[in-house]
Amino acid sequence: MGTINNTAGTVARAAAVIVIFTGLSKILGFIREMVLAYGFGAGAATDAYLVALTIPGIIFAVLGGALAAGAVPLFTSFRSRWGEDEAWRLFSAMITFLLVVLTGFTLVGEPLARQLVWIITPGLPEETAVLAASLTRIVLPSVIFLALGNIYYGLLNANGIFGPPAFSSVLTNVLVIGGLVLGMKYGIVAAAWGVLSGYAAAFLLQVPYMRGVGFRYRPVWDLRHPGMVEAWQMLVPVLISSGLGQIYLIIDRILASGLPEGSITALNYAQKVAMLPQGMLAVPLATAIFPALAERAVAESEEDFARALTRGVSLIVVTTLPLAVLVLVLARPTVELLFMRGAFDERAAAMTTLALAMFAIGLVGQCVNPLMTRGFYARQDSVTPLKCGVVAIGLNLVLSLILIHPLKHAGLALANSLAATFNIFQLGWRLSRASGGQVSFSGIGRDVGLTVVAAAVCGLAASACDAVLAGIVGKGTVGAFIRVTVAGSAGLFVFGVAAWFLRVREFVALVDKGVGLLQRRPSTGSVN
Repeated sequence: MGTINNTAGTVARAAAVIVIFTGLSKILGFIREMVLAYGFGAGAATDAYLVALTIPGIIFAVLGGALAAGAVPLFTSFRSRWGEDEAWRLFSAMITFLLVVLTGFTLVGEPLARQLVWIITPGLPEETAVLAASLTRIVLPSVIFLALGNIYYGLLNANGIFGPPAFSSVLTNVLVIGGLVLGMKYGIVAAAWGVLSGYAAAFLLQVPYMRGVGFRYRPVWDLRHPGMVEAWQMLVPVLISSGLGQIYLIIDRILASGLPEGSITALNYAQKVAMLPQGMLAVPLATAIFPALAERAVAESEEDFARALTRGVSLIVVTTLPLAVLVLVLARPTVELLFMRGAFDERAAAMTTLALAMFAIGLVGQCVNPLMTRGFYARQDSVTPLKCGVVAIGLNLVLSLILIHPLKHAGLALANSLAATFNIFQLGWRLSRASGGQVSFSGIGRDVGLTVVAAAVCGLAASACDAVLAGIVGKGTVGAFIRVTVAGSAGLFVFGVAAWFLRVREFVALVDKGVGLLQRRPSTGSVN
């Protein structure tokens, strides 16, 4: 019991640290998007800038996500079998391999930047494509810092260090914002230099903490070590799976490049807003619980593993479903509040609003997916998420081709949402099969159904409140702020009341825990 309580306390503290820094990073991320919208609107320059970020973004999602996720179970396994010194030596070998590969990729990619832009966005006008290529040459070296920063992120998490790696994204956003501000005077090129400096600083921030947990990098080339073979056997499917996930983005870029100017930018703004709950709630929870899942999987404690995973999924659904509904019904005032100023005009607002509403439909799926995927990784099964990813990608492509004609760029957002939602069902089904039925989500079916009812009531209340306020407060930033805050608060209040009276278990547990914390008094006795 003591071990369980200690683990729960560790997860809670880790989640709190990650949520705080992730929340700060997301706030800065929104400021970053607001500065971009204010200074450059939604046109050729922003399309070129976002295309240039696509390549390091793909590398980040493929390598970074795989390395951050894979480092935890691998380090835990290596340390338990060969000791800490050998575990660090193996990761030095992995880093050496990554440095060779990514440096080579950067050196080859620099002169081929125009060709890379054409592959990703073949429909861009020539002038925009040339600008995108020049920006790509600036940001391309950041792939090295992105990959190393994320492997350090995972290793620090595996050693119980959560704050500095979580803060690294805050530092990145500060420097990117600085580049955008300079870009208003010196052009969009300054913004690209801000991106490169931001990712470099995020990596360098973690270096002294890695030394603090005992890591001293030494160039090692030993690809035949049993641990290295095991690592790549696990990571290669993860890399492929993450790469398939990025096909979502590539599909959007390719198809959107043939749509009216600003479509790529509108999709970017909308997705950043829609994914806020994922970044602030789902990913921190998945990151915090992941080391505990890995330990229970290694110890073959199937019952504890299943309980932790299903509770995590239930918590994510209960907290993100009402937020998804609010994003859907309050899409227009949200876009006005965040972006409607400077070069961001009515046309850009209308395009972004429609895309945001479509992304909101898949928000719950996007939030649940990281935890379910980490459930497989904790069991050192990286092949099953890959298979699920292939199916989801195929569905996304088919839906995109169908929906782009009637809905234009919003059809791409809707296709993404539907595919992400489908993916949580196939991941859940395969997790249940892999665990012999131990991991079962049928037990949370009642809570999910009741949460849907409470969220629907929440949406109706928020929509009605917003309709009334729209006729009173008028347009502008102040009016949009009042609409979002008042209507959003009303919706959340109604959701809370409905979820309480419907006795949604995860929600009631959260309320009880919150009340308990408020009522707790400092103890004068000893703490066991």
